[in-house]
Amino acid sequence: MRHPLFASFAVGVVAAVLVGIAVTEVASRWIFFSLFVGIPAGVAAGVLATAVTYAVLTRRMAPARSSE
Repeated sequence: MRHPLFASFAVGVVAAVLVGIAVTEVASRWIFFSLFVGIPAGVAAGVLATAVTYAVLTRRMAPARSSE
């Protein structure tokens, strides 16, 4: 994989959408404007997923250090 940033962004978008929808649906029983809870939760999950995915992909792609 040449561009870990693109893959990280794709994972972040998918995570944001899935978490946003899930939180909105779960909160809709108790909160009338549950979308106002789901959107920030989705954004936070997307940012976290993007950062973690980028860190994992760049760590695996980094050249191995040789012990001298």
